[in-house]
Amino acid sequence: MRGYLMSWLAKNSSGQTLEAFVKARPEDWLVWEAGPWRPTYQPRDTLANDGLVSTVPHGAGESLAIALESPTARPYLSLGRAPDNDLVVDDATLSRVHLLLQREPLGWTARDAGSTNGSSLEGAPIGPDAVALQTGMRLLAGSVRLTFYDAGGLYLRLRGKG
Repeated sequence: MRGYLMSWLAKNSSGQTLEAFVKARPEDWLVWEAGPWRPTYQPRDTLANDGLVSTVPHGAGESLAIALESPTARPYLSLGRAPDNDLVVDDATLSRVHLLLQREPLGWTARDAGSTNGSSLEGAPIGPDAVALQTGMRLLAGSVRLTFYDAGGLYLRLRGKG
Protein backbone atom coordinates (compact mmCIF):
# COMPACT_ATOMS: atom_id res chain seq x y z
CA MET A 1 0.00 0.00 0.00
CA ARG A 2 1.30 3.44 -0.88
CA GLY A 3 0.00 6.72 0.48
CA TYR A 4 0.65 10.28 -0.65
CA LEU A 5 -0.30 13.68 0.74
CA MET A 6 -2.75 15.23 -1.70
CA SER A 7 -0.58 18.37 -1.98
CA TRP A 8 2.40 16.22 -3.02
CA LEU A 9 0.35 14.38 -5.66
CA ALA A 10 -1.02 17.67 -7.00
CA LYS A 11 2.46 19.22 -7.21
CA ASN A 12 4.10 16.17 -8.76
CA SER A 13 1.40 15.68 -11.36
CA SER A 14 0.97 19.33 -12.35
CA GLY A 15 1.24 19.76 -16.08
CA GLN A 16 0.21 16.15 -16.75
CA THR A 17 -2.75 15.40 -18.93
CA LEU A 18 -5.49 13.12 -17.69
CA GLU A 19 -4.19 10.35 -19.94
CA ALA A 20 -0.61 10.71 -18.64
CA PHE A 21 -1.77 10.72 -15.01
CA VAL A 22 -3.90 7.59 -15.48
CA LYS A 23 -1.02 5.83 -17.22
CA ALA A 24 1.43 6.75 -14.42
CA ARG A 25 -1.02 6.06 -11.56
CA PRO A 26 -3.66 3.60 -12.81
CA GLU A 27 -4.73 2.43 -9.34
CA ASP A 28 -8.03 3.04 -7.64
CA TRP A 29 -7.67 5.32 -4.62
CA LEU A 30 -9.08 5.83 -1.16
CA VAL A 31 -8.65 9.37 0.17
CA TRP A 32 -8.57 9.75 3.95
CA GLU A 33 -10.13 13.19 4.24
CA ALA A 34 -8.64 15.76 6.57
CA GLY A 35 -10.78 16.33 9.62
CA PRO A 36 -10.94 15.83 13.34
CA TRP A 37 -8.73 13.00 14.46
CA ARG A 38 -9.72 11.09 17.56
CA PRO A 39 -6.60 9.19 18.57
CA THR A 40 -6.90 6.30 20.98
CA TYR A 41 -5.92 6.83 24.60
CA GLN A 42 -2.42 5.43 24.04
CA PRO A 43 0.17 8.22 23.73
CA ARG A 44 2.25 7.78 20.60
CA ASP A 45 5.01 10.11 19.56
CA THR A 46 6.17 10.53 16.01
CA LEU A 47 9.63 11.31 14.73
CA ALA A 48 9.80 14.55 12.78
CA ASN A 49 12.16 15.08 9.81
CA ASP A 50 14.59 16.96 12.05
CA GLY A 51 14.87 13.98 14.43
CA LEU A 52 12.91 15.68 17.22
CA VAL A 53 9.95 13.88 18.73
CA SER A 54 6.64 15.53 17.92
CA THR A 55 3.08 14.76 18.92
CA VAL A 56 1.71 16.30 15.70
CA PRO A 57 2.56 14.22 12.63
CA HIS A 58 3.98 15.91 9.54
CA GLY A 59 1.11 16.65 7.17
CA ALA A 60 -1.52 16.70 9.94
CA GLY A 61 -4.68 18.36 8.70
CA GLU A 62 -4.13 17.30 5.11
CA SER A 63 -5.89 14.58 3.14
CA LEU A 64 -3.98 11.42 2.31
CA ALA A 65 -4.46 9.47 -0.94
CA ILE A 66 -3.96 5.71 -0.58
CA ALA A 67 -3.39 3.60 -3.70
CA LEU A 68 -5.55 0.49 -3.40
CA GLU A 69 -3.78 -2.72 -4.31
CA SER A 70 -5.51 -6.07 -4.62
CA PRO A 71 -4.64 -8.20 -1.62
CA THR A 72 -2.69 -11.40 -2.03
CA ALA A 73 -3.02 -13.06 1.39
CA ARG A 74 -6.84 -12.85 1.61
CA PRO A 75 -9.68 -11.68 -0.63
CA TYR A 76 -10.13 -8.28 1.02
CA LEU A 77 -8.29 -5.27 2.45
CA SER A 78 -9.13 -4.47 6.05
CA LEU A 79 -9.28 -1.02 7.62
CA GLY A 80 -9.29 -0.45 11.37
CA ARG A 81 -7.29 0.37 14.50
CA ALA A 82 -5.51 -2.97 14.91
CA PRO A 83 -1.92 -3.09 13.65
CA ASP A 84 -2.56 -6.19 11.52
CA ASN A 85 -5.01 -4.37 9.22
CA ASP A 86 -3.96 -3.52 5.68
CA LEU A 87 -4.95 0.11 6.34
CA VAL A 88 -4.31 1.14 9.95
CA VAL A 89 -6.01 4.30 11.19
CA ASP A 90 -5.50 4.96 14.89
CA ASP A 91 -8.83 6.65 15.55
CA ALA A 92 -10.90 5.88 18.65
CA THR A 93 -14.15 5.79 16.63
CA LEU A 94 -12.90 2.82 14.59
CA SER A 95 -13.16 -0.79 15.67
CA ARG A 96 -10.11 -3.03 15.61
CA VAL A 97 -11.33 -4.27 12.21
CA HIS A 98 -13.94 -1.83 10.94
CA LEU A 99 -14.30 -1.91 7.15
CA LEU A 100 -13.51 -4.49 4.46
CA LEU A 101 -12.72 -3.51 0.87
CA GLN A 102 -12.69 -6.11 -1.88
CA ARG A 103 -11.72 -6.00 -5.54
CA GLU A 104 -14.45 -7.69 -7.58
CA PRO A 105 -14.54 -8.23 -11.36
CA LEU A 106 -16.62 -5.05 -11.79
CA GLY A 107 -14.72 -2.91 -9.28
CA TRP A 108 -14.24 -2.38 -5.55
CA THR A 109 -16.85 -3.09 -2.90
CA ALA A 110 -17.06 -2.16 0.79
CA ARG A 111 -18.75 -3.79 3.76
CA ASP A 112 -18.81 -3.17 7.47
CA ALA A 113 -16.91 -5.78 9.48
CA GLY A 114 -19.32 -5.75 12.42
CA SER A 115 -17.96 -2.51 13.84
CA THR A 116 -19.27 -0.81 16.97
CA ASN A 117 -19.77 2.66 15.45
CA GLY A 118 -20.91 1.52 12.01
CA SER A 119 -20.11 2.55 8.45
CA SER A 120 -22.06 4.39 5.79
CA LEU A 121 -21.79 5.04 2.07
CA GLU A 122 -23.19 8.34 0.83
CA GLY A 123 -25.04 8.66 4.15
CA ALA A 124 -26.75 5.24 3.98
CA PRO A 125 -25.68 2.67 6.57
CA ILE A 126 -23.84 -0.36 5.23
CA GLY A 127 -23.69 -3.73 6.90
CA PRO A 128 -22.10 -7.09 6.20
CA ASP A 129 -23.33 -7.19 2.59
CA ALA A 130 -20.92 -5.77 0.01
CA VAL A 131 -21.89 -2.50 -1.71
CA ALA A 132 -20.28 -1.31 -4.95
CA LEU A 133 -18.04 1.76 -4.85
CA GLN A 134 -18.17 4.33 -7.63
CA THR A 135 -15.71 7.18 -8.08
CA GLY A 136 -16.44 10.13 -5.80
CA MET A 137 -18.49 8.10 -3.29
CA ARG A 138 -18.02 9.06 0.35
CA LEU A 139 -17.54 6.43 3.03
CA LEU A 140 -17.79 7.06 6.74
CA ALA A 141 -16.17 4.50 9.05
CA GLY A 142 -16.89 5.59 12.61
CA SER A 143 -15.97 9.28 12.27
CA VAL A 144 -13.22 8.70 9.68
CA ARG A 145 -14.15 10.23 6.34
CA LEU A 146 -12.97 8.47 3.16
CA THR A 147 -13.64 9.07 -0.52
CA PHE A 148 -13.19 6.46 -3.25
CA TYR A 149 -11.75 7.43 -6.66
CA ASP A 150 -10.58 5.75 -9.81
CA ALA A 151 -7.43 7.29 -11.33
CA GLY A 152 -9.38 9.71 -13.53
CA GLY A 153 -11.56 10.84 -10.65
CA LEU A 154 -8.51 11.50 -8.46
CA TYR A 155 -6.91 13.50 -11.28
CA LEU A 156 -10.02 15.69 -11.52
CA ARG A 157 -10.06 16.20 -7.74
CA LEU A 158 -6.38 17.22 -7.77
CA ARG A 159 -7.25 19.79 -10.44
CA GLY A 160 -10.20 21.12 -8.40
CA LYS A 161 -12.76 19.71 -10.84
CA GLY A 162 -14.01 16.72 -8.88
